[in-house]
Amino acid sequence: MKTDLLKASFYQNSIPIFIILLFVISACSSGKKALQKGDYYEATLKAVERLRQSPNNKKARHTLGEAYYRAVEENLRTTRTLDTKINPLNWAKIVESYGRINKMGNEIRRSPAALQIIKNPTSYLSEEIKAKNKAAEAFYNEGVKAMALKTRESAKRAYLHFIKADQWVKGYKDVATQIPNAKDAATLKVLVQPIQVPNSFSLERDFVQNQVMEFLNTNRRMNEFVAFYLSWETPNYCCADQFLMMSFDEFTVGQILQKEKTTTAIDSVRRSIRLDDGTSKTITDAVKADYTHHEQYVVSNGVLDVRVIDAKTNQVLMQDKYPGEFVWRNEWGTYQGDKRALDSKQKKEIKVRPVAPPPAQDLFVELCKPIYDQLTENIKRFYRKY
Repeated sequence: MKTDLLKASFYQNSIPIFIILLFVISACSSGKKALQKGDYYEATLKAVERLRQSPNNKKARHTLGEAYYRAVEENLRTTRTLDTKINPLNWAKIVESYGRINKMGNEIRRSPAALQIIKNPTSYLSEEIKAKNKAAEAFYNEGVKAMALKTRESAKRAYLHFIKADQWVKGYKDVATQIPNAKDAATLKVLVQPIQVPNSFSLERDFVQNQVMEFLNTNRRMNEFVAFYLSWETPNYCCADQFLMMSFDEFTVGQILQKEKTTTAIDSVRRSIRLDDGTSKTITDAVKADYTHHEQYVVSNGVLDVRVIDAKTNQVLMQDKYPGEFVWRNEWGTYQGDKRALDSKQKKEIKVRPVAPPPAQDLFVELCKPIYDQLTENIKRFYRKY
């Protein structure tokens, strides 16, 4: 019995070790599978990594010898066959090919075992640097051409081209100026009008609107080429592409509704009395109370009309209505008669005292919360296409 338990314990403890070993073996692949699939670059890197772990690994040594020269030739073929006159942007692919050759060489130089097999790994560092400059030039020129078209879509392409040029050669020409210029030309500028509400709610309106603006200008997943501005911060309307206008069609804050319901509570209560002869007697008394349940509701609701208007044509591009409601509740109880007739719930409710409703400004903020959720989601969906 003890032997069986020891065996069971051994197998339980050895299973995790076995799994770990599988992961280690998998991580230390010799690159043979990549070689068989014709991925010579990946096979080379895996073989070198395996030789760092196990310098005498036969599979890795064989794989490296087979894969490296094929990978070099494959990447050199790419640099020779890509036509940069027809498509100057092919320089990016040429950079990548030279970069792969150089990376393989660097990895081999860091492994003594790999250097025994590939004694003189090739270096194309100067060719890679030259290709990077050519790639930067090509992307820069494409950006300039796109900017000359003077459309928002072409400015988007120009922006991405200038970003690429800067990635290939940091600070290439005047790319530091071209990038923000292209971004500005590519950006749709939306002027957000203040939400139209009575003057008594202007501060709360500003609070809600600032929340909306914070969402619009921080949610980059929506669209990085759309920017929103409050009209009082940007009075120059001529620069706007669109107007985002919001106003309440229906608006009620603090409508008070009250309900009362009175019921009669009857119960019997036992009590003990002492008789003249000194003995006790239990008698039952009937008790009665009129209980009134009070309910007070303060209802606030409204429908926000939202329109997106083209600043140049006055065309309505989008219009939606977003309803919102907030109901504040207060419940308590009162009674007349014998308290002993009330049940436990009624006794609890008579301890509650009526309280004053929140200020109208607080009710307005609560009313806007469900509207905010609908508004931000639909605006995000609308501006994704820009």
